[in-house]
Amino acid sequence: MKKHYLLGLILVFAFYSCNDTTDPIRGGAITINSDSQLLTARVKMDNAGVIELIDPNAPAGRIQEVASDLPLILVSQVDAPQINGKTLKATHVDIDGNYAYVSYNTEGDTYLGAVDIFDISSPYSPKITEQAIFTDTDISSLEYKNGKLYLAAAVNIDENSDVTSPANLITVSVSGGRFTSGFVYTSLPGFVATDVANTNSGTAVTSGNDGVIGIFDASQTPGNSIQMDDLRAVAFGSDKLAVLSGSTGIHILDPNSLSEVISIALAADVAGAKRTLDIDNGILYVSEGANGAGIYKMTDGSFVSRLAIPIRPTDVEEGDIVTNAVSVDDNLLFMANGAAGISISDVSNLAAIKQFGILDLDGSSNFVRNEEEFVFVATGRGGLQILKINKVSPNPTEAVCSGLPAYPGDYWLNVNGGETKAYSGSASIGGLNNNANFLFCGSLAVLDQFNMNGGAVTEVYGSLVFGRMNSNSTMHINSTLKLSGSVVIYGDLNLNSGGKIEFIGPNNSITVFGKVTQNTGSSITGNFTDTEGKIK
Repeated sequence: MKKHYLLGLILVFAFYSCNDTTDPIRGGAITINSDSQLLTARVKMDNAGVIELIDPNAPAGRIQEVASDLPLILVSQVDAPQINGKTLKATHVDIDGNYAYVSYNTEGDTYLGAVDIFDISSPYSPKITEQAIFTDTDISSLEYKNGKLYLAAAVNIDENSDVTSPANLITVSVSGGRFTSGFVYTSLPGFVATDVANTNSGTAVTSGNDGVIGIFDASQTPGNSIQMDDLRAVAFGSDKLAVLSGSTGIHILDPNSLSEVISIALAADVAGAKRTLDIDNGILYVSEGANGAGIYKMTDGSFVSRLAIPIRPTDVEEGDIVTNAVSVDDNLLFMANGAAGISISDVSNLAAIKQFGILDLDGSSNFVRNEEEFVFVATGRGGLQILKINKVSPNPTEAVCSGLPAYPGDYWLNVNGGETKAYSGSASIGGLNNNANFLFCGSLAVLDQFNMNGGAVTEVYGSLVFGRMNSNSTMHINSTLKLSGSVVIYGDLNLNSGGKIEFIGPNNSITVFGKVTQNTGSSITGNFTDTEGKIK
């Protein structure tokens, strides 16, 4: 390894273009599109609703026939931006509070990138608030911290004479879903900046072939840098930097001096392939291509475990079955496995890792980011898939929820006449048919059938999500449904004569994306917010 000096810094102001519906690129290399309504038209709900998981242990990857305790909701699909006839590809996502930030680039020789800002404060109805388009720049990765976005980029130096190298760190201030400053470029050696991570006191950036790992302070002044070959990713955690080289493996560094603390050898990877790192609770998770995900201790680099890609479809190229990205939050590990989908594991106990199953989403899974209640999946030219993890705890003050057992795992729940069934926790099931009394406290997702027959009483405290768009999903209410919390229906709501919905307590909401039919003799009472304005 040898020292390098990081290069120059310039300031570029964006040319603002509001409500531009024809040619959003004009007046400069960066254009800001502030037309939220136009941008949000890319957000679709064609397949939104409760998601099934594929059982990795079943023959030919059958849909699971037992309930899952990880309710997942596909909130929306987002078409990739199309600029000047080019379809962009999502490369990275970062989430902070009510906003998500998504970067894009263009495959091939064309330099064309973008950044979308999503408002996710209404979790079932995300909106794109603003977009920056870069006509001479690919955006490889981004990270948000303290009101700023940090972008790892590749700039076309034949068109932009202000930068001194193709690899660049770009920063811009953001607030309230908007870009609020000029874009500041700082060049570093290499043909493309591949990743960026913020440390306690600075920003670390990696660049690819003939590149470096470099540190910048809060004012973007360059600090230490070290040359490494084929750098793909960087992550900060446990007061150390971890970087991934496609040729030499993992290097764990001091975040200030960049002196190497630990190295972990890995097999050489495919040149130029997307790979990521994540650090959680002192554990390093590494996307290792065809070998799946590697798990190591940050303290000494020791090997903990390796998760293989759970399924290997036979109708795709073997080279397309690779772990491109890993993301871990709240003990949930998501692996983006290319043509083999997204696999999900519980890593709370590394000695006994539990596999939840595989998400079978449209397109090859190139990148995944889960944080708090959201999961963003980049599927190449297929754009983004936005999912919500619907793990909700009931109000502990509700006396009816005290001491209830966890749901036992039946995929189809049938409550016979004269029975009473009561559970707590989180569950995703295929259908509910209640002929008597059913109580659930927590988060309940029901995919296909929700039937309440005469005299039955169903009570849900927490969250209830039902159905899927465009699948003829209808919630039939023939008796009494008591709700405390939120209910989201991807389909129709049919209240027959005698059907009742009773909202209990304050702060309730109901969202119906389909049609609401309230027949004579039915009623909806209590305090609630009708988010879609469907209730009479």
